[in-house]
Amino acid sequence: MEEQESFYTGPPPPPRPSFVSRHTTALKILVVGVLTLLLLIPLSMISSLIYERLETKRSAELEITSKWSGEQIITGPIIVIPYFQEIKLKDKSELVRKSLLLLPTEMNVLTDAKVEKRKRGIYDVSLYRSDIELKGTLSLEDLAKTGIKPEQMYLDEARVIMGISDLKGIREGVVMQLGNREYNFEPGIPVENLYTDINPTLDKYYYERDVQTTSPNVSTGIFSAGLNVKLDSIAISGLSQGSIPFTVNLFLNGSQGLFIVPIGKTTTAKVHSDWATPSFGGDFLPESHNVTNEGFNAQWKVIDLNRSFGQTVDADNATAINQMATSAFGVKFIQSVDQYQQNKRSVKYAILIILLTFVVVFFIEVLKNKKVNPFQYLLVGLALVLFYSLLLSLSEIWGFNLAYIVAAIMTTALIVLHMSSILRNKKLGLFIGALLTFLYLFVFILIQMESYALLVGSIGLFCILAVIMYFSKKLEL
Repeated sequence: MEEQESFYTGPPPPPRPSFVSRHTTALKILVVGVLTLLLLIPLSMISSLIYERLETKRSAELEITSKWSGEQIITGPIIVIPYFQEIKLKDKSELVRKSLLLLPTEMNVLTDAKVEKRKRGIYDVSLYRSDIELKGTLSLEDLAKTGIKPEQMYLDEARVIMGISDLKGIREGVVMQLGNREYNFEPGIPVENLYTDINPTLDKYYYERDVQTTSPNVSTGIFSAGLNVKLDSIAISGLSQGSIPFTVNLFLNGSQGLFIVPIGKTTTAKVHSDWATPSFGGDFLPESHNVTNEGFNAQWKVIDLNRSFGQTVDADNATAINQMATSAFGVKFIQSVDQYQQNKRSVKYAILIILLTFVVVFFIEVLKNKKVNPFQYLLVGLALVLFYSLLLSLSEIWGFNLAYIVAAIMTTALIVLHMSSILRNKKLGLFIGALLTFLYLFVFILIQMESYALLVGSIGLFCILAVIMYFSKKLEL
């Protein structure tokens, strides 16, 4: 009798889950990470756009200042005396003509500057009209310390020179009152072998890195432009006998900054202006200053012991001329807020806002069992990136603070409406909006802070990471 085979007729065993279904959460995390990295591309484009707009602003400023006048650096008045020096070369001796600069014994500067804004399109630049009075004393007493013999000097060719960065700014003729006599300045500095070039790479360094500096632009030298007057025999005779007081009145236009080179054995300066946001800079800060909403007053005092050059300088002494140039002090009439600098700082936090928003949407999707496809993540990310384009364009018109508020409200409202529709839950959409509001407020506070931005940012990120770690315990990868 044949044994009958038995067959199992129950339900078949369930199929083994596929790799995708078993690792859905992990794959979603990978997709969100890839989308976050892809959004770095439009963010880099916005960063480039910020630099491009900054270059456009600089071009507009240059167009205005080139017609008005640029930053002004005043050096002088200084007596220049030509002399000859015998140089021995093997069996020969050669006479070389040189020039000696005699700096004033005393130098007092009184300045009143009125600042106004000129616009070119949406950009503006600070221009000023200044009335400057230079007072002090000149003499030839320091000639004895140089070791140059009187017969080596061409005293009949002595001149007084003044370095002025941009001669276009002079509004009226310049007259020097020397003792009881008046001398009219002429344009140009006809001094042989006067060294005028100084470290032209310095300003290029700051320009390429967009570093805001309060130092004057001395890349072309302090004697690249200026005025001169020839002294007559009466003046030379008087200067040889002792000190003679001088007075020079300058009616000078300029932009961006006004600086003084401390050429006196004792140099004092007083600057008054109606500009409420000055930036004092150069090699010396003011001894005292008072800044109000109506303007500022500042006072400097520099003595020869504070400098690296003496009261007599050879015109071809590159080191001494460089030291003179870098010793300038003064003020820059800067804008109180630079929206481009703040835009660049805000873009640096963009990846943080995008990543945290994606993390919250991801947690809602997993913990609340809501489905959000990668395309919706991408749309939310693009909205967050568009915030920075809105911020840049609006800040050029309204200023950074108002532009930030408007752009943040627009972006948050768009994402709240979109996510409420996708999740079919208004409360979850409003929750995402509350998160974005917190993040935008947090970043805004960091942008406004300077000294404590790193500390506050680090503590804030630590707390955010702690919250994410707490909720991540509920994830199953």
